Amino acid sequence: MKKFILLGLVLISFLSTAQEAEKVSVEKNLNSVQLGLFSLSYQNEIRLDRKFTLRSEAGLSTGKSTMKYPDGHSESSFLIVPYINIEPRWYYSLDRRNRLEKNNTNNSSNYFSLLTTYVFTQATLVNSKNYNANPLIQIIPEYGFRRSFRKNFFWDASVGVGYRHNFSDKLYQSTVDENETVIDIQYKLGYIF
Repeated sequence: MKKFILLGLVLISFLSTAQEAEKVSVEKNLNSVQLGLFSLSYQNEIRLDRKFTLRSEAGLSTGKSTMKYPDGHSESSFLIVPYINIEPRWYYSLDRRNRLEKNNTNNSSNYFSLLTTYVFTQATLVNSKNYNANPLIQIIPEYGFRRSFRKNFFWDASVGVGYRHNFSDKLYQSTVDENETVIDIQYKLGYIF
C-alpha cells in the first residue's frame, strides 16, 4: 500500500511540473515594423489563446510587371503597391523551446499560419503612364519560424504554396491569369516597439 501511495505522489509531482512547463504563452500584444526583401510594413499581433495569435499587417511591396499589347509590343513597369495581410498563427513549438530553455521572447517559435493578402491598386506607384495593375487576393498556408535577438529585434522566415485570384476587368488591359498557384517565400527583419 505504501508503494502505491509513494507512486501516486511521484506521478502527481510530475504532472504538476508538466503543467507548469505548459504555461508558456505568446505575447499579449506586439507592435512592430518589418523590412523584407521587397517590402516595408507595420504589423500588430494579438494573442487569441496560449499558442494562437492574429497578425495584421499593412505595408508597401515592390515588384516588376510586363504588359503585352495587342499590337505585339510589351512594356515593363516597376511597381510599388500597398497591401494588407491578415494571418492567424499557431506557434506550436513554444512548450518544446521552453523545456529546452531556449528563448521564447517576442513569440520566438516555429509556426503554421494562413496568410491572407489583399493588394490594392488604386494607390499603386508605377514608372509608366499607361499601366493599370490588377487588384488581387491570395490565400497561402505557411510554415515559418521567428527568432528574437537583441531584445527588440527579430527575424521571421516563412514559405508556403497557395492560391491567388486576380480581379481582371476590361478596365485593366492585362494578360494575367485570373486564378493561379503562387509560391511565397519571405524573410523579414523587424523591430518591436
